[in-house]
Amino acid sequence: MNFLDGSLFPENQDKLVITCAPYGPEWMPSDFPQDIPVTMDEQIQKAVDCYNAGATVLHVHVRELDGKGSKRLSKFNELLAGIRARVPDMILQVGGSISFAPENDGDTAKWLSDDTRHMLAELTPRPTR
Repeated sequence: MNFLDGSLFPENQDKLVITCAPYGPEWMPSDFPQDIPVTMDEQIQKAVDCYNAGATVLHVHVRELDGKGSKRLSKFNELLAGIRARVPDMILQVGGSISFAPENDGDTAKWLSDDTRHMLAELTPRPTR
């Protein structure tokens, strides 16, 4: 393989998109205590760390304080707003664990139907790009 002078410089290469998924709900914090963020501040900082390491897209799940994956829209909203405030250029992709579960014990879950995906429009800040 032959390379022209300067062909390996980043400015001369094709663009690269790095996607990161640090919040996967299949792992519990006890599985990797140093690497799985639990508090909202830790989850936001993990996004910043991914961005600073070169990621441009973040696949987002969110956790409750007990370490389990959350399905609450309000937790997603809080995380998305926190990430957007710290790394506004990062592209955010909401993970599939969102299910419009009730916010509090005794509350009723929102009706799930074929149109449930439209409820993603209730996320704030709204997805961009």
